[in-house]
Amino acid sequence: MCLEDVSYGSLSIEESFKEEYWVELEKAHVEIVDGDRGKNYPKKNDFSESGYCLFLNTGNVTSSGFDFSSCSFINAEKEASLRKGRAKVEDVVLTTRGTIGNTAYISGTVPYPVIRINSGMVLLRANRDFLAPEFLCFFFRSRMFSKQIEALQSGSAQPQLPIRDLKKVKLPIPSVE
Repeated sequence: MCLEDVSYGSLSIEESFKEEYWVELEKAHVEIVDGDRGKNYPKKNDFSESGYCLFLNTGNVTSSGFDFSSCSFINAEKEASLRKGRAKVEDVVLTTRGTIGNTAYISGTVPYPVIRINSGMVLLRANRDFLAPEFLCFFFRSRMFSKQIEALQSGSAQPQLPIRDLKKVKLPIPSVE
């Protein structure tokens, strides 16, 4: 079931949230963590079929969540050399280059304790005091989100959604009252 499929009588999901409850992502108590792009970014010979750290690629993050049928790993030394992009439980992974908008939620049941994202993804880390990360993932799979990223993405040969534009995405944050 998608967010917009939920019935609120004669109101659409967009109409059911008052305008004051729609906020830009950058104001929604969500940290955006970019993948590492530095000099230590793994090269082809750094990857193996098993190892210390799962290094996510866009094939691992689908429109319906994770697909771990083909995984790449890096060793502990390479993982420690990276500055950004280490995932935590309850992070939401979003693809931002090539296939834009695929989303997966890192629950406590994901079978890999150490995970890094590649440079074509971001991690979204919701402050649970304000927003449930599950809701964030749910929203990113909705047509409301898809419509917004279609308008915000750039690039024709390889579409991308830069962080500066991702921050402009509006999502409904219902009142806790």
